[in-house]
Amino acid sequence: MSDQVVQNGTAQLFRSVRAARSWVQSGIARLEPSPVAGCVTMKPGNDEPPVFMFPGAAGSILQIAPLAAALTTPMPVYAIKPRGMEQGETPYLHLAEMAQYAIDVITEVRPKGPYLLVGYSAGGLVALEVARQLSAAGHDVPLVALLDTYPSRETWPLLCHLEILVRQSIRAIATIRRLALRQAVDDVARRLHSLCLYLAASGLKLITPPPVVAEGCDAAARQVHVATYNAGEAYRPSHYAGRVVFLQPAEIPNLEPRSPQRVWGRFLTDLAIRRVPGSHLSIVDENAAATAAEICRCLAEARRR
Repeated sequence: MSDQVVQNGTAQLFRSVRAARSWVQSGIARLEPSPVAGCVTMKPGNDEPPVFMFPGAAGSILQIAPLAAALTTPMPVYAIKPRGMEQGETPYLHLAEMAQYAIDVITEVRPKGPYLLVGYSAGGLVALEVARQLSAAGHDVPLVALLDTYPSRETWPLLCHLEILVRQSIRAIATIRRLALRQAVDDVARRLHSLCLYLAASGLKLITPPPVVAEGCDAAARQVHVATYNAGEAYRPSHYAGRVVFLQPAEIPNLEPRSPQRVWGRFLTDLAIRRVPGSHLSIVDENAAATAAEICRCLAEARRR
């Protein structure tokens, strides 16, 4: 999945939530209460089918507030608040349960489709499972937009892993050749440890990966983050024939695939890839306007369909 570089990236993940809070406090992004528990109005709109958005593993809808504020679509925009974010709530541990909870919220807001879904990072896995369950129940889901969302590395095809490892090996050789002996030894040791972690996440358990730790947030957010991450790692996507658009950041980390098609192609029949400026984190804050513009294009295409 792609709340990526979990150990080092978690602090950044929650910093993005705190940064988004300033957007709300300044009035740039607005949050309005919804009569339905578990749902927050991010942007009011007309009577057209609304957009339902899913935050990443951090769980906070503040994370996607800048993106929602930048959407120029006339329909209303709602965010699904994961169970467990309120004190006393227990988060669901399995992604199918998270999806069913979201479906209960969505269908209370709008009993009949069409349903337009946008999921960021790990939230994209929830959105995809929601789409699968809604479609199986006979509902119309014209669009699922995945914002840099990947399933567990254990589901990635071998060719994808080989491409990443070859690319990393070439990069490592070029770097090590420029280092002094002592520096080269330290660099090789660091890279071998990183390789073991990558292989462990890919299903080859050479070492036990460290537990997921969510720092810099309250207890409720920590438990939602850990539960969502673990549920995403355990999730195995089923085949889905509906329209899916993958929004890929221009800045791709070294251990991520260059082609999302290689990962998602065997699960998704109708998949389109669109590029947006920024990184995994910045596509929902400082580059939110560009991401929102692409989402609006996808929504316009879905309406024409």
